[in-house]
Amino acid sequence: MDFFYINEYLKIKSKKYMTETTEVKWEPSQSQINDLILPAYTEMAKKSVEYINLFQCPPEYVAEMLRDIADALISAHPESENKCSCC
Repeated sequence: MDFFYINEYLKIKSKKYMTETTEVKWEPSQSQINDLILPAYTEMAKKSVEYINLFQCPPEYVAEMLRDIADALISAHPESENKCSCC
């Protein structure tokens, strides 16, 4: 799995998600994107590739794990549904 490709994809995806989504109203500053968010995406991508290699599984398996984590985060924080101070 090509880490460079994943990293570039995540940069594009994060910018698109943060500007075009209708569900998330919070927008990070450019400084937060550059200094915190993109490095976090990069670390999560690296760890995901490590799991793919460790489990010797298709990337779709780890992708499903990440979707499950995202679903759990959202359901564990129901206050995030337009009730936060940022929206």
